[in-house]
Amino acid sequence: MRASSTTLAPEISGNELARLVALLRAERFRGAHLEIGTAAGGTLRELMRAYPDETRPRFVVVDPMTYFPDQFAKVRRNLGDAGLDPGCVDFRVAKSWPALGRATRAGETFSFIFVDGAHKLRYVTEDLGWAGLLEPGGVVCFHDYGPAERGVMMAVDRFLARHPNYAAVDRVERLLIVRKLAAGRGEVSLWDRVRASAIGLYLQLAAGTRKRLAP
Repeated sequence: MRASSTTLAPEISGNELARLVALLRAERFRGAHLEIGTAAGGTLRELMRAYPDETRPRFVVVDPMTYFPDQFAKVRRNLGDAGLDPGCVDFRVAKSWPALGRATRAGETFSFIFVDGAHKLRYVTEDLGWAGLLEPGGVVCFHDYGPAERGVMMAVDRFLARHPNYAAVDRVERLLIVRKLAAGRGEVSLWDRVRASAIGLYLQLAAGTRKRLAP
């Protein structure tokens, strides 16, 4: 679960961050890197610093920038304070699904994707659509994968069960690392989105009922 909105630190644990940085340094991905949900940019900052300035690939961030007041300004300041030029990041101030449509039509691809956006089942399912733009051999990572965030775990587990060209290769605390083994198609359909919305609504209503009936 996300930390306080006032912190500029990464919203993942030290062990999780160390694993991500080690992954990027070992793989040396050349293609674009995507972060979905950046909070204050703390994790983004450290992922960018995993690369020397002269070999750093293009970083793209998709976030509506409504998580807390002045979020976009704080992200930019966080990068600038670390000696990173925020102008080098392709910030897309938008929700994930509409941004995915535009990226798909533009023929974009990515070597690395880090997903840490809204954790409801519907939104995680939509974020999974970006995996269709991941290059074969690339990696997509999901934060807050675990029982505490049921929406994340349900969406990712169903996706992996339905798409054998993706395989979970490592898990560190609440971080799940998945590699795309081969090209595929139709990662997230309209039915997937409708199903996720319906189940998410049911879970929300059930939780509300349990709360009202609790002694």
